[in-house]
Amino acid sequence: MKNILLLALLLAGTLISVSSCDSDEDLCTETIWYEDADGDGLGIPDVTELACEQPDGYVADNSDTDDAAGTFTACNTDGEEPQSTNAEIEAMRQAMVDFRSSLSSTLLSEGSVCLDDERFYLWHNTPANNDNRDGITYGDLSSDQLAAFKEILQLFLSSDGYQKVYEITELSEGWLSDVMSNVWSPDYYSIDMFGNPETSGSWGFQLDGHHCAVNFLVHGDNISIVPAFLGGEPAANTYNGIDFDIFSDERELALSLYNSLSTTELASASSTSSSHSLEVGPADRNGDTDPYIGTYDYSGFETGLKYSDMSATAQANLVLVMKEYVYNMTTSFADAWWADIMTNIDDTYFVWINDTNTSPTSTSEFYYRIYNPYLWSEFNTEGSTGANAATIPDYNHVHTITRIPNNPATDDGGDYGIFAQMINGNGVRTLYEHYASADHHKASEMNFDYSVKIPHTHVHGTTASHSH
Repeated sequence: MKNILLLALLLAGTLISVSSCDSDEDLCTETIWYEDADGDGLGIPDVTELACEQPDGYVADNSDTDDAAGTFTACNTDGEEPQSTNAEIEAMRQAMVDFRSSLSSTLLSEGSVCLDDERFYLWHNTPANNDNRDGITYGDLSSDQLAAFKEILQLFLSSDGYQKVYEITELSEGWLSDVMSNVWSPDYYSIDMFGNPETSGSWGFQLDGHHCAVNFLVHGDNISIVPAFLGGEPAANTYNGIDFDIFSDERELALSLYNSLSTTELASASSTSSSHSLEVGPADRNGDTDPYIGTYDYSGFETGLKYSDMSATAQANLVLVMKEYVYNMTTSFADAWWADIMTNIDDTYFVWINDTNTSPTSTSEFYYRIYNPYLWSEFNTEGSTGANAATIPDYNHVHTITRIPNNPATDDGGDYGIFAQMINGNGVRTLYEHYASADHHKASEMNFDYSVKIPHTHVHGTTASHSH
């Protein structure tokens, strides 16, 4: 009798398993599968999925011993610095460690590479749909994980800097998502993480999406957030009952500077160029690298109105505009960056292009740029595009870029800091030639909404390594 009851229970259990899996027309028995995050054919014992058929990224074997959830193999990249003892940097590091430990092994693997990986330079401003970014996206994260990541941003950025990123990625992008949600969405912004903050004092991450691409880098006691591309279409509007005007200060302070210039100063500052695209903006297409890295020569931009030739009033106004870009960064590290800028303040040049050849206003199109050996800032009204051409005024589509130019005569300056040397093998050439000819960088899914100038490859005798 006991054997009969046991057999009946076993049969009942089997029927329950079958019915919970599929319909009567497609019966199966669910199996436990184990995640294989590193692709070695061995699964993690503690990360499982119950399924009738083998899921992607999972295997039947559960004997992996070096691929536990929430871990990432150390990179040991040449040139790394020891952990900083600076309290602010330690808070940044711990916040990133906590965020990384909250991720599944799959997300951690997708979002993590070493410091010398080319993904540092594969950022652009095409719409972020169609999985055309590396890393993990906002949409991949739980609400708690996303909140933790935003706390990291707030440690690197000033309150004003974080507000701009918030308005770009959530308000302006949210406005666009109502226009075409399969092209624009706050969920599409991606995160790439470089190096391992648990084992090294050199690490970083990149926030990359349609109108926001910022590189957050730590190297010992040095902090950098450049290159930083910030834009908005619309740059000012209302979304979900919240008003936003992302670049109000960059716009109004620049207008104050323009209006303070004398006739002679304005003649020197004004350009007659009919084009005002960003000179050193994002790469031209999805899949292309940032072409303005390594030892790109900025010396040709020593044109326009020089700081040392300005009146005291104009000088003060120019300083206010420059600070608006530098102090997107948290104050103590922005102060260190600003000290380098001020040491070279007499070598600062200002250029203005006014589309209408009349006095510019808050609701007209214009362009300006600032070149200092330690700061490059550009502001441009791009003109409304595509689906927004009839609904957004041209002046309400704005692109800005902030960089640290390389000065080929010194060892200071340069985007990506020491990491540019790492990925370039400590060489002196830019990576543009390699990326332009490499087959895996030739694919493109869509164009930018503006054109950029592609530089010739330059060779210089030094490689810059300054990091801010």
